[in-house]
Amino acid sequence: MERNSWTYNRALELLFDKCPAIGLMVNSWEEEEVVEEALPELKLEKAEVLYFYGLGKGEIYNHSKEWLKENIQRKIIILEDLPGVIAAFLYEPSAIDLLSDRQVFLEYFTPTDEAIEAILHRFKSQRIEVLGLNSKGGLEELRLKLLRKSALSYALHMDRLHGYQPFQNFVENLFLLPHSFYANGLLGKFKNIPAIVCGAGPSLQKTIDTLRQLDNRALIIAGGSTLAALSSQGIMPHFGMAIDPNLEEYRRFKNSFGFEVPLLYSTRVHPGIFQTCNGPFGYMRSGIGGALELWLEEELGLLDPLLGKNLSEETVSVTGICLALAVEMGCNPVLINGVDLAYTDNLHYAPGIDGEEAVEFKKIDNEKTAADQILKRKDRLGNPIYTAVRWVMEAASISHYAKAHPEVQFINTTFGGLGFEGIEYQPIEEVVKPFLPTDLRTRVFETIENSPMPQQTELTVHRSIQELQESLARVIACLRILAKEQKGSEALAEMDLKEEMATLYLFYDIAQVLGTEGFWKNWLELALKYQGCLHFLTK
Repeated sequence: MERNSWTYNRALELLFDKCPAIGLMVNSWEEEEVVEEALPELKLEKAEVLYFYGLGKGEIYNHSKEWLKENIQRKIIILEDLPGVIAAFLYEPSAIDLLSDRQVFLEYFTPTDEAIEAILHRFKSQRIEVLGLNSKGGLEELRLKLLRKSALSYALHMDRLHGYQPFQNFVENLFLLPHSFYANGLLGKFKNIPAIVCGAGPSLQKTIDTLRQLDNRALIIAGGSTLAALSSQGIMPHFGMAIDPNLEEYRRFKNSFGFEVPLLYSTRVHPGIFQTCNGPFGYMRSGIGGALELWLEEELGLLDPLLGKNLSEETVSVTGICLALAVEMGCNPVLINGVDLAYTDNLHYAPGIDGEEAVEFKKIDNEKTAADQILKRKDRLGNPIYTAVRWVMEAASISHYAKAHPEVQFINTTFGGLGFEGIEYQPIEEVVKPFLPTDLRTRVFETIENSPMPQQTELTVHRSIQELQESLARVIACLRILAKEQKGSEALAEMDLKEEMATLYLFYDIAQVLGTEGFWKNWLELALKYQGCLHFLTK
């Protein structure tokens, strides 16, 4: 290889500045000859971060400079697992420009889960694309891993960054707690009763006639939008469930006719849903509401095991919690029905739900959101179908949960869709033949009557929230000093801040959420938003 020592030395200097860990090792790496490769098609209009597997001769940088210049927030993260390629690249004429660009990052990378999570923690974005050189093996596997872990890490980050929004729901829903039953009191009360956990996928429509005949032969459990899909067909589940904190959950429930269906909820759910139905409402201890919910449960003396404790971190929808409810109530077998996790017949939902019109795949995919990127797979019959990253995650989480409970027979009765590894398909008509009739509705309501919340719930809630409100006021006073809005000892304020319960339960991960720039000021602004939610309680 023809060497240009000036190029090499300048590139090495830039490498030390940008990636000191690589710079320290590169001199010990034996150079590897690299040939120039053609690049894949680049469709990056909506992407914010491009992960590119393979450095090569830096071709990706030369072809995406204009894309970077259009928006200073855009980034390219080049992942290279061959140290010799990095060593040889320092002699390339393009090395200086690439390493000088503050929007481009070079990572010496081994595609392990730990390495992927570390990179995603540094470059948070939901609009990503993952491409690579043709010579790189395992690109598709790496792409899916990056998309899945990016979807999860970004969702968690945004949930914490805007945590005051589910906190507002939490505060409003506290009024409902004293009038709710305790859903965890249902656990173990329906041993060996069959359960059907329904989703709102397009295949649900194919089993509606069968479901109509099962009111007294199997517990039907439905979460979120599935309540609208079933009730629009005259089918009332034995249990409904709501956990989504967004306004979309309220819109879905407005389309439901299941006014008297027992509804299980988490405190983070959008409170508007309780205006759409009469209940009864059951509070479930599930860990969905995070540290704050766990604190309140401890104050109330609710210390039962969390519902769904064996669910994986990729459980991203209410369906997984519904399955956990069925299993922990003792149900067996557990049927999974209408859970397509795919755009069966190019549809998103079963009839009865807003948004069941045909899907424009190209439009969705072009948005480049990690969770919604379109993937082509095969259904259980080997036919090509379109799915999305979030559904691949959900299918994996359901398979994981089923594997963790070998004592329960899980059966997939969803006619189409993605399917689940380790869970076999059987037609629902065949599965339900042995189910014997029993008065399930009466049993459900008797069990609910025998599962009250603690007697002192209302007093405990008011006392606990008052303590939190007072602690948050002290946190804000400390932050005003640290943000230099008021005079006072910053050292003492920082010490006092660490001792407050509001810090422990509301801001336990604040350093990771906000970063370092403008830390105290940004924390103060966030704390004031939380305080505004608590003022609602004292009106």
